[in-house]
Order: sequence, then structure tokens, then C-alpha cells
Amino acid sequence: MKMKHRLYALKYYTESGDLKSPPVLFYLLVFLSRTWIFLIFSLASSQTGNDILTLFYPDKAHFYSGLLVGLIPLIVFIVSGRRHAQDGWALKYWPYCFYLLLFSIIGDLSLQLYYLYLDNFQYSISASLQLVIILWSCLYITKSKHLIDSFQKIRNKN
Repeated sequence: MKMKHRLYALKYYTESGDLKSPPVLFYLLVFLSRTWIFLIFSLASSQTGNDILTLFYPDKAHFYSGLLVGLIPLIVFIVSGRRHAQDGWALKYWPYCFYLLLFSIIGDLSLQLYYLYLDNFQYSISASLQLVIILWSCLYITKSKHLIDSFQKIRNKN
């Protein structure tokens, strides 16, 4: 990523002077890791857990592919939390998380289009909402200057 120095209001910086990630990034990571969230909810409710998973994922292959694609946003989420703790490894790998996020969005978009293909492109409200959110996410991460700047390499203050 090309380094550009944009100035933001003070509320967008941490106490150590690093640019905070926009709050939309958290919501985007939650959306992209939704299969993991469904798994946690199903494990938490032991009696109806299997019913919850079969409601959202009738085909087990879709569930496993959702877990695989949702693993990348979980990694980005973990690194983002450690970055603010000023861990050396998190600071080193944080700029590469932008590309992981982009790869995850493209993977999720590919899965959604594949699921639509399997259903012969029949309309469903859930597929439409997911497709709109994932397309909006593609636009957001490529056009948001604040998000792109928050993934820039942070200078080492030590």
C-alpha cells in the first residue's frame, strides 16, 4: 500500500497516536465470520443447536465452506485487537490483514454466487441481503480512505 499522510480528527487516533480502525470494520468482520457465530450459538444451546445449524445451513458442505471462509476474518479480528496492545508480531502483520480481508470478501462473494447458481438463481430474501452486504463491503474496503489508512504500516516507537 502506498503511504499517504492524511490528517484525521483527534478522536480517530489512539492514545499512542495510531489511527484507529473505523467501527464499520468490526461489523464487517462479524458479518464475514457469521458461520462461526452460528456455530457458537448452536454449541451454547445444546438442545436446539443442531436445529439452528440445519435451519441456516441445510447442506453440511455449505457449513464447512462457511467456516473456512470465516476463519480469515477471525484472524484479522485477533490481530486487530493485539495491534492496539502494541505487540511486535501484530504490528508487523497488520498491513497484510487488509489483503486477507479483501481475500475473505472475494471468497464470501464467490460462495454466495455459487449458492445462487445451485438454486438456479431463484430469488430469496436472505441470499439477496447477503449479496447486497458483501457487494457493499467490496466497495467500502476499496474506497474508504480511513479504512485503507488504518491498515498502513505503523512506525515502531521503540
